[in-house]
Amino acid sequence: MIRRLATIARQARQVPQDNVYLSRERAIWFRSQLEQPKSKQHLLYAESGYAMSLLDSGENEKALKVLNHYQRSLRRYAPEHFDRMLPRVGLLMGVAFLRIGETENCLENHTIDSCLFPIQDKGVHRLPRGSRSATQVFRQLLAKNPSDSSARWLLNIAEMTLGNYPGGLDEVSLIPAQRFASEAPFPRFPDLAGSLGLDVDALCGGSVVDDFDGDGDLDLVMSSFGLNDSLRHFCNHGDEGFKDVTNESGLQGLYGGLNLVHADYDNDGDLDLFVLRGGWFGPGGEHPNSLLRNRGDGSFDDVTESAGLLSFHPTQTAVWLDFDNDGWLDLFIGNESQPGHEHPCELFRNNRDGSFTNVASKIGAAIVGFVKGVVAADYDNDGWSDIYISCLGQPNQLLRNTVSTSSGGTLRRFVDQALFAGVDEPRDSFTTWFWDFDNDGWEDLFVSGYRLGEVGDMALDYLGMPHKSEKPRLYRNLGDGTFEEVAEKMGMSHLLHTMGANYGDLNNDGFLDCYLGTGDSSLASLMPNRMFLNRDGERFLDVTTAGGFGHLQKGHGVSFCDLDHDGDQDVYTVMGGAVSSDHYRNALFENPGNKNHWLKLSLIGRESNRCGIGARIELRLRSEGGVHRFVRRTVSSGGSFGGNPLRMEIGLGSAEALEEVVVLWPKTQERQRWSNLKRDQWYVLEEGRAVATRKRHQSFRTATEAVVVHEHAH
Repeated sequence: MIRRLATIARQARQVPQDNVYLSRERAIWFRSQLEQPKSKQHLLYAESGYAMSLLDSGENEKALKVLNHYQRSLRRYAPEHFDRMLPRVGLLMGVAFLRIGETENCLENHTIDSCLFPIQDKGVHRLPRGSRSATQVFRQLLAKNPSDSSARWLLNIAEMTLGNYPGGLDEVSLIPAQRFASEAPFPRFPDLAGSLGLDVDALCGGSVVDDFDGDGDLDLVMSSFGLNDSLRHFCNHGDEGFKDVTNESGLQGLYGGLNLVHADYDNDGDLDLFVLRGGWFGPGGEHPNSLLRNRGDGSFDDVTESAGLLSFHPTQTAVWLDFDNDGWLDLFIGNESQPGHEHPCELFRNNRDGSFTNVASKIGAAIVGFVKGVVAADYDNDGWSDIYISCLGQPNQLLRNTVSTSSGGTLRRFVDQALFAGVDEPRDSFTTWFWDFDNDGWEDLFVSGYRLGEVGDMALDYLGMPHKSEKPRLYRNLGDGTFEEVAEKMGMSHLLHTMGANYGDLNNDGFLDCYLGTGDSSLASLMPNRMFLNRDGERFLDVTTAGGFGHLQKGHGVSFCDLDHDGDQDVYTVMGGAVSSDHYRNALFENPGNKNHWLKLSLIGRESNRCGIGARIELRLRSEGGVHRFVRRTVSSGGSFGGNPLRMEIGLGSAEALEEVVVLWPKTQERQRWSNLKRDQWYVLEEGRAVATRKRHQSFRTATEAVVVHEHAH
């Protein structure tokens, strides 16, 4: 596999004109085209491509010079297009100046406040030359066109970096601070990644947090989009900190991968990894994925080929599920198809001997589309896992798991019910997940929108003005096979432009919250990641600003996890974009704690799959005055981009007692009950075993006080 990936990287660099993400190589290629232009049109094409490639590769000063020259070339060779193109060129020049400011401050003089929106305190740039020049460019654009919302949005950000917001902006240009205010009080979550050595500086990628070496502590594995970026593995040693064990664990040289999904596919009691590659690369994205089998000690062997999973399709999304309820996890992979380059989705049935067989075409799962997210759950409570597929540029699909009878007997078959169920939108979507956000026992569905007209639409959305960008959908399960779209009603109808995202319970109240990483490959797409707090299943409240979650850098793999064993969930997120210069440090937002109770449950399947994926958990709680309530969860790693621990971390709110825990095991559909579990404990629940095992754990200090002053200066 290492040789394959090295060959792919080498071959891609030989034809950089076919890969928009090889910025440095493309700059060299466009420069060669400028030396011998074939026509005026070719010269303009090469010059604009050269400028963009320089900007994407981080050579901002050179990019500015080429953009200035390009303006003169436009006036000379294409005067009929000059007025139309000038605002776009101006915006790129403003972005180049902003990038100078970001590089000299957010990267080279990094603090825990860097790029946190709205920018203030230590996030204000020490070296102001980049942002000062950017403000001049954006003001000139606004002077010519006061309705230029992109220039307005970026001007507000630039003035923030200079410490001039809001006072440095006139009434016409200003986006008022109250538009960014949180909708509810919420404690600040400081970024600990730097103090713990987890602030890996790389491009966009996936993240998985779970216990890979079996010692009870949560470890981290993360990927990066770059063709020569290795997977990274950090082992958690509690008070002794985190150790980079990438080389020891056999992951060094396993390059690329935009996303990761984990599970115990071979039922041997330890967690394995699946790495997804080739997404967004188009026809050049026929890269192999990797199945990494855990040796039992947190190190891995690449067994892709021997497992029968070696295929070459562009993808970034997959989900583990037991679609045939045989107690062994199967794997559904959502591939990216484009006109002339079809890559049907794959469904690999587990052969129960370490190998898999692709049965997608036989059972109606070989979907063709530009697939960006896949998730699985039993949405109709019939005991069989269904699949939701999120696509760009076409209707989404809800594949209901049904039975088909023929002369050869019966077999499972998937039938698209999205239109009937009312969940085929948005037509441009990305991250998705099933979750029971209102605790009624029926799986609801979130689907992010992913179409941005221009970055200025963020300004319009905050101002409550109309725009043409896509918003998310939040579907409440009605329990009859259909869903009601409730994003507006629930406070989620915002322009979010979500890539990586996931959900968890930040305040342990028993209701699931969500963190949404935003952005795209454009360097101009500066927009805050967003955190939404679930208020009793009745509404979601934006607490981004209060909690300090509004990172302006691109957000990808997100994991909710109690990393320090203190009973509340922290949030780890992979930051960074796709082009060479758009790298950034990953973040770990530490939960400062709350007064609510919690419960951790590690499920062990015997008839069902070993790690319990798909098991349904119901907690009956008694609150003050004898009032009962239920909290419900399904075992999974969360959303379609980023992995939570399969150990369930469940908030109990202010419950006075935990009266009963019920687990519905996925294979047998039998309910198993435990009535003697205590709050604020961690238990192992084994299928068919009546007694729960209490797990001892020790919380450890994460040096929060050190984080306050933590910074990097180079």
